[in-house]
Amino acid sequence: METHTPVSNTHTPVPEIPHEFSLAENLQRTTENEKLSKQMVELLALPTRAYLDQTVVPILLQGLAVLAKERPSKPIEYLAMYLLKNKSQFEDRN
Repeated sequence: METHTPVSNTHTPVPEIPHEFSLAENLQRTTENEKLSKQMVELLALPTRAYLDQTVVPILLQGLAVLAKERPSKPIEYLAMYLLKNKSQFEDRN
C-alpha cells in the first residue's frame, strides 16, 4: 500500500528572466579562463630564456636595483620580501 506525502502549496517565485546574470557571468569566466589557459600554454612553449625574460626578469631587475641601493644586512630576505610585496605589479604583464 502506498502512502502519499502531502505536497506544499508554497513555491519560490521565479524571476522574469531566470539566469540572465549567471549566464553572462559564466560566459565571461569561461572566456577569461580560456585566455589564461592559452597564455599559460604559450608561456610553457617558450624557450627557457624567453620564459624567464617574460616572467621573472623584470621584477628581479627592479628588486636587485633597490637591493643595491639600500644594501640591507639580510639581502636575501630583503629581496624575497620585495618580490612578494611587488609581485602584483608584474603579474598582469605575463
